[in-house]
Amino acid sequence: MDNRYIGKVIEEMTPFFEENGYKKTGENEYENEKFKVKVAYGDERQMYLLYLAAAEGEYAEISGWLFDDSQTESDATSVGIDFTETLLEKTGTKKNSRVAAMVDMPVAKKDGTDIGTFAKKMLDVYPQFKDAYRAHVSKYGNFLYLNFFGDTVVPQLKAVLSSGDRKAIKKIVPVFESTYITGDKDTVNAMLACIAAAVCEDEEAKKNLAEALKENDHMYKAATELGEKLKVNKKLREALIKN
Repeated sequence: MDNRYIGKVIEEMTPFFEENGYKKTGENEYENEKFKVKVAYGDERQMYLLYLAAAEGEYAEISGWLFDDSQTESDATSVGIDFTETLLEKTGTKKNSRVAAMVDMPVAKKDGTDIGTFAKKMLDVYPQFKDAYRAHVSKYGNFLYLNFFGDTVVPQLKAVLSSGDRKAIKKIVPVFESTYITGDKDTVNAMLACIAAAVCEDEEAKKNLAEALKENDHMYKAATELGEKLKVNKKLREALIKN
């Protein structure tokens, strides 16, 4: 795989470098008075790799993110955010206060295609997660939607689908069906991943999902097939299923 997205990873990390006095010293390498940082892509392992060292020391790998041809630019953004969080922790750096400022809630686009639109719809159905959304974006400085949905929406969906509560199920299914029709590729995949995570280990939830989507069998099959992939995709599983 070529390394076409490393610029996006660095872009997400740049505010951290600027706020903490890091200067560029080489290709994807940065250094301040205490530390030096390097980001690289390992072709053999198909991973973005983060290295850290004391200013006069030797680099050690401190984080890695599997990244193959199935990943997109938005995934590279997530890598940059994750690497920044790792550096904040490993270097004992306090997050800039601007990150903790008031967070705006997601806004729906007129065409209803993007992940923000889906997130808004989910928060409209489950408003109890609005504070969690603000806390999440304040912590990470961006919306890591799979991680957020895994912490909030997936457990809620699992509980609703397992219960067989028709009223509660009927409340959420229209959001899924409209998103499946109007959402862009990343948004539809995220939605299906949430559903898959909610039912992949719960046969009762899966049965109730089949009943709820009996008029939309193609969508049901897409979600349950993704559920099988979730069982073997460690990174996706860790993001969406919190045991």
